[in-house]
Amino acid sequence: MESLPHWIGQHALALWATVLILALLAGDLLWRLARRRKLAATGRNDYLSLQPRTATILLMLFGALFASLSWAVWAHTALTGFDAELAQALRAQLPPEVLGMVALVTNIGDPMLLMVAGAAVALLLALKRSWRLFVPWCVALGGTAACGELAKRFVKRVRPFDGHGFVVGNGYSFPSGHAMMSMVFFGMLAYLLLRQFRPPRHRATVATAVALITIVGISRVMLQAHYLSDVLAGYALAAFWLVLGVSLAEQLRRNTRAP
Repeated sequence: MESLPHWIGQHALALWATVLILALLAGDLLWRLARRRKLAATGRNDYLSLQPRTATILLMLFGALFASLSWAVWAHTALTGFDAELAQALRAQLPPEVLGMVALVTNIGDPMLLMVAGAAVALLLALKRSWRLFVPWCVALGGTAACGELAKRFVKRVRPFDGHGFVVGNGYSFPSGHAMMSMVFFGMLAYLLLRQFRPPRHRATVATAVALITIVGISRVMLQAHYLSDVLAGYALAAFWLVLGVSLAEQLRRNTRAP
């Protein structure tokens, strides 16, 4: 019977497109539900507020997911065997022309590039004296980068492969720097833009952020620059700090409005 990693390797491009479509549909559904509930409750379009209780639940979920993945990789559980089989299947079945195409888009999530862009956004917020957004922005991006580096040094996971010439992986593999930085950067940037744009532009903003985050993460697996669990852990860690950043921004906004 054909193994799951082998089947995924055979249908990698179709699965990539399917995951992207599902992510876009899920993001759009969450956007519509949030907007509908806020309109029903207040009659206003201000549906971005993240309540402390919801934020706490999300922080616990993402924190637990990241901790579980970290332990599973560190302890060399069955997950690491699946990761290795999938990486081997992708290496054996993806042709060079496909890898070349994927390599063109993976650099959208380059951590150094996004850190430079993040510093530029922080500088712009500081110049505008928008401290209620400057502080959460720095907390989210800085926390993600720092915790990601600590996790890499703790787990010390070697990257899957090297040598096909399309990407060069430096440092440890777990968690994926591309995945976590694309999640926190594009997620926080989307939040900033949603605060600036009128509601008719919100849907496109959410879709763009979801698409970029999904494309970058899957590209790292297809290029065998990271194992699948590296990318999932990167998403979980960044989602934790993204929720923390947004909830902090919302709390600062509520405090400013309070008499």
